[in-house]
Order: sequence, then structure tokens, then C-alpha cells
Amino acid sequence: MIRRIALAILIIALQCVVVGCALSPPVSPFEGSGAIWPAPPEAARITFVTEFTGSSDLGIRKSAWERLLSLAVGGSEDRMSRPMAVAATLDGNVVYVADPDAHCVHRYDLERGRYKCLAAADESVVSPIGLAVTNAGHLYVSDSQHGRLLQMAEGGKELEQFAVDVALEQPTGLFWDEDAERLLVTDTMQQLVMAVDAQGQHLATLGERGNREGQFNFPTYLWIDDAGELLVTDSLNFRMQRFDSQRNFLHMFGRNGDQPGDLARPKGVAVDTFGHIYVIDALFHAMQVFDRDGRWLLSVGRQGQDPGEFWLPNGIFVTADNTIFVADSYNKRVQVFRYVGTES
Repeated sequence: MIRRIALAILIIALQCVVVGCALSPPVSPFEGSGAIWPAPPEAARITFVTEFTGSSDLGIRKSAWERLLSLAVGGSEDRMSRPMAVAATLDGNVVYVADPDAHCVHRYDLERGRYKCLAAADESVVSPIGLAVTNAGHLYVSDSQHGRLLQMAEGGKELEQFAVDVALEQPTGLFWDEDAERLLVTDTMQQLVMAVDAQGQHLATLGERGNREGQFNFPTYLWIDDAGELLVTDSLNFRMQRFDSQRNFLHMFGRNGDQPGDLARPKGVAVDTFGHIYVIDALFHAMQVFDRDGRWLLSVGRQGQDPGEFWLPNGIFVTADNTIFVADSYNKRVQVFRYVGTES
């Protein structure tokens, strides 16, 4: 082992002499363009930007010390196993990916060129399904399998328990309401959405089991738009439900079927700055786009591995510049798109 470490040190030292050891931040990987939807001659609305399965795809390289450890004790490059959710900080410099099969949250720091697989501080197994990031960079994680929430302050290195004073069974989707300073949590098994404050105190509950207005059948993900209105994926009712800022029911859209605008297995949901609603449908292997009233506008995707194709996708996140991240779960990657159309 000592000889192996000595050899690794020598190799790293030679690399430093030849190419230098300083790591510069990667060039932004989200500036390119590719396939577009809809197809010409219609005006382009969505363009494919890139995809990534690990840190090297984002231009992140291991530090000299990390390379030394890999050579000395072994270790492979990080790769996603089953990405389920994705989120980014307000400035877009840090991207998080929840990966229950890897038992961690992947953190890609694009500004500093650093990667870390975030695990629990108490060394317990983590099964992350949902993510939320505050404007200040505080991270919340739903550990669905273990019925708990985790958190990490901006600049932290490990996930810590986020204790709440209400029972959780299967927390799934998360969303941080910046205006109200509260965390919204979908509990899929309890068929409801609850709100807690930053100290974990229970504030409100929405929903119960059923198929009427304001009732849910295994809800999953959720999103609050710029107007403060809440969208909830009501998965096994095959629909989306929308509530106003006071959480009064507004309307629903979607039905079980196989036509454009139908929802066979809706999962992640997000809204861009124009109010377009993006719904991930795992069974359709697609991302469907609706207007704020629930009228179908466009579908992107089918089953496959090419850009814009998916295999049981799950989570979605849209940034302030309308960059769209999709957790393409069984293709073990995140695909990145951008809305390039107009408001209409």
C-alpha cells in the first residue's frame, strides 16, 4: 500500500509539472443548442442544450488530492444511478440531483469546479426523492424510504436531519415558498400536502384521499409559480390540480388516456417565467407543456436514449432564465433544455 501511495504521489507530481495542478472553473455547459421543438417550419419553442451523467460532463475535474486518493485506494468517477429529482441555486452555479440508488444527493458546483456526493452526517442510508433550494442556498431533501426530511445549510458538507413536529409517512415532492418562508411537502402515502416553517413547525395541511376537488390519489411533486399559485401532481387521479395563494382550489386538468394532453403517469411539474406548465409523464416518456389554464401546447419526447428521448423520467426543475432540467431516471442522466419561444 505504501508503494502504491508513493507511486500515486509521483504521478500527480509529474502531472503538476507538465500540465499544472490548478483547477479553473469549467466553462458553462448550458450555453449550447441542438434539437428543437416543435419541428420546422413552426417557430422553435424548446431547444435541447446538453445532458450529463456525471461531473466530467459538466467540465468538473478531480483535484490533485482526489486523483491521489483514487490512485491509492481505488475509486471510480461519479456517475448517476437513478436520478429522481433535480434543483439548482438561484444563481444557477450549483446543481443538485437526488439519486436514491446512489444513496446520496449529487452536488455539482459549476463555479468552483467541484463535485460531492452528499450523504447523511449520521452515516445512515439516504433515499432522496425530492429537493428544494432556498434563495439563500439552503437545501432540503425528502428521504422518502425512511419517512424523513434532511437539510443542509449553504456551504455545508453533509445532510442533517430536519425535524418536523408532524408525522411523515412518505415525503416526496418539496418546494420552498420564498415569499411565505415555508417548505411545502407532499406526503404521498398520507394523500396530502403540508407546510412547515424553517424550524419544522407545522403550519397547514391540504388534501385527503379521494377524486374530488382538493382531494388526491397518491400526489407526488409540486411547484409554486410567480403568482403564488400551487400546482400539485395528482398522479393516480391522472391530473394536475391548481390552487390559489390561499390554497383554495382553482381548477384541474388532465385525464387518463393516450392522447396529447392526457396524463398517464404524471410526475414532476415546473413553471417557467411565461407561466407555461411543464409536466413529466413517466409512462409516456415525455415532457408535456400546457398553458396556465391547462390547455395542451406541446410534447417533447418518446422512449429512447437520444437527445429529447426519455426512459421513465421523473423530476423537473426550471430556472429563472427558463433553463429546464429533467431527471431522465432510467437513462441515468439529466437532460437540459431551454425555452426559447415567446410568451404566447
